[in-house]
Amino acid sequence: MPEATYQVRVCGMIPDDLLAELRDLTVSVEPAETVLYGSLPDQSAVVGLIARIHGLGLQLIEVRRLPAQEGPEPLR
Repeated sequence: MPEATYQVRVCGMIPDDLLAELRDLTVSVEPAETVLYGSLPDQSAVVGLIARIHGLGLQLIEVRRLPAQEGPEPLR
């Protein structure tokens, strides 16, 4: 199965150590939330990312699988 593109919204700022682990994802900081955007190899990678976010005590707002041709939303 090919990689899928996801958008993950988290309330607040993501700690630098987690951002270092996510260097393959695009990070956009918007007021009151952080948006991660990028391809993940499979569902276990998605679950692993969600578990890591939860383990850091961050509030997960949304996880969306994007259509193949959709890119990151423009910064506001």
